[in-house]
Amino acid sequence: MDRGQQAAQTNLLDREGRIVAEILERFRNVVLEATSRVSNRSSTVGHSAYSAMHMEIETRGLIKSTEDLLSLTRQLRELWVVGPLRKPGEGEREASERIDASARRVAELLDGLRERSRAELVGGGGAGGDGAGAYVTAALEPPRFDGPGGAAQQQQQQQQQQQQQQPPQAGN
Repeated sequence: MDRGQQAAQTNLLDREGRIVAEILERFRNVVLEATSRVSNRSSTVGHSAYSAMHMEIETRGLIKSTEDLLSLTRQLRELWVVGPLRKPGEGEREASERIDASARRVAELLDGLRERSRAELVGGGGAGGDGAGAYVTAALEPPRFDGPGGAAQQQQQQQQQQQQQQPPQAGN
């Protein structure tokens, strides 16, 4: 566990401790106010109004503290289920490796399907089944996105020029 995780854990434990202490204090204040002695001298309407208002304020505080505790437990559950948030750039390398591996596997499957479909198409035809017209295929390569005038387009143009410049060879 690194320092950041320890600090976050300590922070969450501190929050939990503060919230529980606040709940206990609010509950104590409600109970003390509800059980306070009423004497002949303090049994005025003003004292009763003050007592009712104080209990209402403490009850609202108790409800708020309980909501805070529920919010904290929800945050803890989210951290358990989803996991802590990652820092920018963290885990990108592993994700790109998984994506590349999946892309390679899909390309291999497509190559296999293409080979099979071409073999079925070519297998029945041809001049007497002597192999004339057989397809020779190469593996799929990912396309290059260089844009107009890019390296891929220039290389393709050079290959076309070289093919045009070669003299035709005599046949067998």
